[in-house]
Amino acid sequence: MAPGRSIHRTASAALAAALALAAVFADTPGRWLVVSDPPQAADAALVLAGDPGFLRTKRAARLLVEGQVRLLIVTGGEPSPGDSAESLREEAIRAGVPPDRIRMEQVSHGVHESMEAIRSILAEEQIRTLAVVTSPYHQRRAVWAARQTLRGVAIVSRPADSAEWRPEGWWKTRANRRIVLGEYAKLAYYVLRGWA
Repeated sequence: MAPGRSIHRTASAALAAALALAAVFADTPGRWLVVSDPPQAADAALVLAGDPGFLRTKRAARLLVEGQVRLLIVTGGEPSPGDSAESLREEAIRAGVPPDRIRMEQVSHGVHESMEAIRSILAEEQIRTLAVVTSPYHQRRAVWAARQTLRGVAIVSRPADSAEWRPEGWWKTRANRRIVLGEYAKLAYYVLRGWA
C-alpha cells in the first residue's frame, strides 16, 4: 500500500473516532438531566403540570393502575390543558384511575410552588414515599426540588416517556437546545435560591 494512502486511511479513521467521541460527549449534558430510579413501590405519584400531551399523566396513571402507587397527586394552577390540575385529573380518569384515588393542588405556577403546595396533601395522606413524574429533561430539577422541600419523604424518580425529546443528539435541533439550556439556567436559579 502506498504511504500516502495509509496516512489518508489513518487520518480518516482518527477523524471518525474523534467525531464519534464528540457526539457521545455532546450528549452528556442532555443525559445528565435524566434521573431514573429502578421500579419500586411508592405511596403516591406526583404529576407536575406543564403536560400538554399528557405524557406525564399517562405514565403516572400506569403506575397506579399497575399497583405501584396508591394515590395520584396532580398539580397546576394555570387554566390551559396540561397546565391545570383539573385537566390532568380528567386525563388520569380517562386512563383508568378511579377519581377517589386522585388528589389535586390547584394554586402552583412552577415546580417549587408545587412542592410547597402538596405538603398538606402528603401529611393528610401519610405519604412516606413519593414518585415524581415529569418529562425526562425536567426530572433532575424536579427531584432536587422535591428532596429539598419535602424533607422526610423518600423521593423516587420515574420520568415520563417523551416522544419529542431524547438526550441523544439534543444539540441538533433548536427546540431541544432551548430545552436543555433552559433547564440548566433553571437549575442554577434553583440552586441559588436554595430550592434544589
